[in-house]
Amino acid sequence: MKKAVCLVVGALIVVCGLAPYGFGVRTEQTLTALVQLTADAWNIPLYTTHYTRGWFGSTAETFLELPPEMAAVLRPYLPHVPSATPEGLTMAHHIQHGPFPLGVRLGVSLSLLPVQTMIISSLVPGVLGSSRGFLPAAALPALQVYTTVFLHGAGRGHFVMSAFAYPPGAPTEARLVWEGLHGDVTVDANGHHVTGSLRALGLKLARQDGEFALHDVVTRANMSTAHRQPSRSDTFVRVGAIEMTSRTANQSIWSMTGGEVRALTTVAGETLQAVADVQLDTLRLADVPYGPGTSHLELRRLDIVALARLLREVIAQWQDEPNIASLWMRLLWSGDLPHLLSEVARTHPEIALTQMRLHTTDGEIHASAQVRLHGSRLLAPGYLPQLLQSIDAKAEGEAPVSWVRAVVAAQVSKAMRARNTVAALLPAPVLNRLAAAISDQYLRSLVEQEYLVLDGNTYKSKARYIHGQLLVNGKPLALPHAEALVTPYDGIAP
Repeated sequence: MKKAVCLVVGALIVVCGLAPYGFGVRTEQTLTALVQLTADAWNIPLYTTHYTRGWFGSTAETFLELPPEMAAVLRPYLPHVPSATPEGLTMAHHIQHGPFPLGVRLGVSLSLLPVQTMIISSLVPGVLGSSRGFLPAAALPALQVYTTVFLHGAGRGHFVMSAFAYPPGAPTEARLVWEGLHGDVTVDANGHHVTGSLRALGLKLARQDGEFALHDVVTRANMSTAHRQPSRSDTFVRVGAIEMTSRTANQSIWSMTGGEVRALTTVAGETLQAVADVQLDTLRLADVPYGPGTSHLELRRLDIVALARLLREVIAQWQDEPNIASLWMRLLWSGDLPHLLSEVARTHPEIALTQMRLHTTDGEIHASAQVRLHGSRLLAPGYLPQLLQSIDAKAEGEAPVSWVRAVVAAQVSKAMRARNTVAALLPAPVLNRLAAAISDQYLRSLVEQEYLVLDGNTYKSKARYIHGQLLVNGKPLALPHAEALVTPYDGIAP
């Protein structure tokens, strides 16, 4: 009897001893597959740089290479990011093998539920291999992820990014304040179905010229990437508030509260289709309040690979030539812009903005727009005049007369004050009355030429661009410039 008991106990000891090593082998395979799946799904340079498998636990590193332009943005706020190349983010993983990992599970007491593995991952800015040695205080983990992989291969994770401020201590002109982030994600056994939720409490980015603030962002996503089927995602994003403030003017440039986006996207091969509904509670531009507002957006047949190439080229050229006008001419003369635009137009992409409504104190603004590129009209890719012929666009809108008058008068007043030293000396009420008179004259000329339609207390207009010609309310466009109306007043005296 004692011999039988000893045999059973010995067998259990051998099984319990060998099981963690077997789970460790399986865990390495799972991690390798997940890294490859993430890199392929998001088209990002993510790869495993280090893996050491032990009997009961393992360590690993994965590295995400950042584009140079993103690293340049991060560098002023994360000085511990070395300037070595390639720059990026290193994720260090501490892995505990199943079936009964010995580590503490986040948010719960020790569980006897058998699992394949538990992984604690820490994200640190740096270069390849930076997490293997000593890390300075400035490079402590910026993000931690707690992942459980179950026996059948499905996974569940919880991630946390703690609040921090840089530079620490007293506020400075250039300062980043991060208020923290947390979220959850689940992945099925095949990695084809992912659900997640995230909440970011807030972000403040201060620069010499102003401050950007973002508060209470909530995101929920449901993504499916079945084998040989179009990938689909259903995403919801709500933003509590956004504000851009100018330090020189000591006022808010613009702000928004209660912004919400619901989007459904489908990717088949390299082609993207998307539908999105946007809502906002309030919008403030300078001192003018708007809201609530809604809009519906549809995107069809967009080649995301061609678009990515176009954006990469524009961003790369922008690093050398930040001036917009010079950048445009540089891309135009080099021939890169027409060629890249031709690749985007090849799939006949189309974007439609409909059901746009925005409430103002004077009434509601209604607008819609649609743009389509006819790739079939391209005979020789890279020829800009032919690209312009491939554009088919239309737009229409209506707005309260009082709101239009106020907006145009404000622009005329701004132009006069900037261009004319005498006008800049006028008292604000006098300049505003003069700008109102000029804007009324300008709007009357548009109505007389039928570019604007006056319908009661509402201005209406429709525009169409087709075969290289712009039509407004059915007439070829030959608009008088508001600056031309300002010119006769250049000699005014106070």
